[in-house]
Amino acid sequence: MKTASIVKLPDLFFCGASFVVGAVLLFVVVPTNGLAQQLPQSCAENHGTWLEKYQECEFTSQQWCQAAGGHFDECGSACRHASEPGPCTMQCVPVCKFPVPTGNDGADSTHLSDGKSVARQGSQSEESQAESYVRDSQPKLFSYDELVQLSLNQPLSPELAEKLHVVTTTPFVNNEAYYAGARPRPLDVKGLGPTLRVACWNIERGLELDDILLFLTDKDHFMAKVEEERKKAKDSGKKLRAVSLEKIPQEIEILQAADVWILGEVDWGMKRTQYREVIKELGDTLHMNWAYGVEFLEIDSKQLGTDTFEDKENEQERQQLLEQFHVDKDRVRALHGNAVLSRYPIRSARLVPFKAGYDWFKETKITPLEKAKRKAAYLIGEDLLQEVRRGGRTTLFVDVDVPEVSGQRLTIAATHTENRAQPKVRRQQMEELLNEVREVHNPVVVAGDLNTTGSNGTPTSIPNLLYKRFGSLDFWTTKGIQWTTGVGLVYSAAKMTRKLAGIQYRVDPTSANIPGLSANLERGFFNTVEKFRFADGKAFDFRGMPERTINGKAGTLGDSNQRLAKGFTPTFVTELIWGKLRVAKFKLDWIFVKSELENPRDPKGSFVFAPNFPHVLSDLNNSLPEPISDHSPITVDLPFHEPANLGAPTN
Repeated sequence: MKTASIVKLPDLFFCGASFVVGAVLLFVVVPTNGLAQQLPQSCAENHGTWLEKYQECEFTSQQWCQAAGGHFDECGSACRHASEPGPCTMQCVPVCKFPVPTGNDGADSTHLSDGKSVARQGSQSEESQAESYVRDSQPKLFSYDELVQLSLNQPLSPELAEKLHVVTTTPFVNNEAYYAGARPRPLDVKGLGPTLRVACWNIERGLELDDILLFLTDKDHFMAKVEEERKKAKDSGKKLRAVSLEKIPQEIEILQAADVWILGEVDWGMKRTQYREVIKELGDTLHMNWAYGVEFLEIDSKQLGTDTFEDKENEQERQQLLEQFHVDKDRVRALHGNAVLSRYPIRSARLVPFKAGYDWFKETKITPLEKAKRKAAYLIGEDLLQEVRRGGRTTLFVDVDVPEVSGQRLTIAATHTENRAQPKVRRQQMEELLNEVREVHNPVVVAGDLNTTGSNGTPTSIPNLLYKRFGSLDFWTTKGIQWTTGVGLVYSAAKMTRKLAGIQYRVDPTSANIPGLSANLERGFFNTVEKFRFADGKAFDFRGMPERTINGKAGTLGDSNQRLAKGFTPTFVTELIWGKLRVAKFKLDWIFVKSELENPRDPKGSFVFAPNFPHVLSDLNNSLPEPISDHSPITVDLPFHEPANLGAPTN
């Protein structure tokens, strides 16, 4: 039986260095015909799956691959041989690739099984690698008539049900920025060196998208607007949130420098956001690649403009409502979901709905208990507060090619856990997410609005709730809120509302759960994340070391999420309506990072790609009289190398 050519060691001592290198490479890369004939059997014996057409062995080990003379990719695209281009919705797979015979044994003719030319050492040129990036892909969206059918409480046709499944499980992927020449621009952070910055922000549908685009493109113009509008609001007697104006330009620069953005509550084709494709506009402005995953189709009768308001006795009011809720049938797409922006090219993406959660489509009537939790004791015209949707909470998994990290790939999980559920349901959703990434060997970032309120609701005011639902703030804060319900809204200051866990100042949901004394029903959620181990033994970083923060505050998760002297810096703030309790503050938005750490709290463990210098950019978010979002953006810095020393952070 013929085997790979083996060069005897004594012979090597009589050869030049170049011959030695060539001989070794021949041994490693170019198997003879005899060995090639044995590869399928050897692949199967090592628990792999052999693909004869492509000369590949999937699901095998790196050790076997190297011994057999193959090129190992620990996270190859599961859709790399798909006949039609499009986003990959499956988990990547380990694959060992072998040269495809071409009739020429020369070095320049060696090809891997995906048909891309490679150097003898197995590296691809940027040009050939780019051929495998999806340029622009999205599922076929719904027509207006189909959206109306989805809104009806009746069985769906098989075709419509299948289309709903496709739209809520197939991510949009766009790498146009990469093909236009956009590339990442890693920071050089003092004490860290070359660094990737990650930002996470629930942008509240994109209701204030114009303000976001303004500060991203013209900081001076934005600051002038801030000063002018704050002055007008103050002169009119409006209460403003306290901010440090001098910090706002710096916070803009911090956010602009992020090479990866993880976004929640992103609209696509909704009237409340002027039918804009929010993520596309952000991608174009920032010159970034992007992926988008649909959580919900907003198919309430008011979102689709099908409500006739026949119960209105006053015809003038009825006509005003019809005008307010009229939609452009050619432009409405009714999509709402999560997104990722990246200056690194997107290799693949998956959209995975949670199994546990809340059935939004069955919300046809608000119960008295739900009314109390939404801070209104008596609601006439209560259907304004219902939110009928198709779909459910999901996680958008995105793999981006980052040459500087282990495995040359970063996996991002952009998620949004359920607010209308008890904490144990959010814990179950996190367990589902973690099971999806268990086999991932490269670095992982999990981030999003995790709704860690300690209850099954997030506090808000009625005007803000309606604005968030339907847009048009002026309408809901003036005449609209008074007459759309017939006799107006009657708010309750009953003591029972004070007992709702969601109304408390909850800025440390990681604290101990002491029933009867200091109940914290979210503690189990964080225990689940901390105890989780990836297949390679790695863990999420739970460290909190003062020298790795911007304010010297130590404690659990302090390296990845900004802390205060007590608890965390709030990321969600909203004005309320009763008595002395005017504002609710919560830490709802989180970033978890898997790097090279095996013990989540090991102070001597590796800091390569570990979280540092987390920020909550609340001054920027609250700079205008009406906040840009009900959540503040957060950021964290991830160094590509082991930091040599740490001083005061610079951004």
